[in-house]
Amino acid sequence: MRWLVGVIRVITLEDPVALGRHGEIIERTVSQVKTVSRCIEDQPRGIYDEESERVAIPKILRLGHELVERYRVHGIVVSCAGDPGVDELRSELGIPVVGAGRAAAALALSVGERVGVLGITDEPPKPFERVLRDRLVAYEKPRCIGTTLDIERCVDEVVESARRLTSSGADVIALACTGFSTAGLAPVIEERTGVKVVDPVVAEAVVMYWELVRHYSQRVVLR
Repeated sequence: MRWLVGVIRVITLEDPVALGRHGEIIERTVSQVKTVSRCIEDQPRGIYDEESERVAIPKILRLGHELVERYRVHGIVVSCAGDPGVDELRSELGIPVVGAGRAAAALALSVGERVGVLGITDEPPKPFERVLRDRLVAYEKPRCIGTTLDIERCVDEVVESARRLTSSGADVIALACTGFSTAGLAPVIEERTGVKVVDPVVAEAVVMYWELVRHYSQRVVLR
């Protein structure tokens, strides 16, 4: 079976290629999934602090309902490590809804014991703290990054931050911004540090696939 998954980008993007980049990663990761991508309006810098997240959540909820009503999607991915609007959409829509944050944190726990988190905010996104708890050994934010738009010009500093995480004892690194996925940095960091690196968009794809199988197989059984 092939499922249609809606991808909500939490940054305003005019370029259709850029808009669809996370969807492409998801489709490469899970061949049974096709994606349709939409982005929130009037936030060209994305989500980078509590205020920008607060403003974004109503937009995310509107897009979630639009994806269901217009495209009849089987599931929705909120492609952001802070998981904004995920709980609300789950309760309102009744279909699988996955955020990058909890997905990346859970996947990190499955492949390592001591998780280092690399993000763009001053503190780890809340989903990582909630899932990892005492398994979160260190958090790093590269000094040159203010928003997701800064990531691609800060690759060397990102790698240095990742090395500090390994020096703190991390045996796996979870990337806490989907902008790292956009920049394709997970394999770069893994090669330069020698530890496993969890790409949040790949993680949300894997968890979404499990949710789709669980949700729709259960419906068939119940019939």
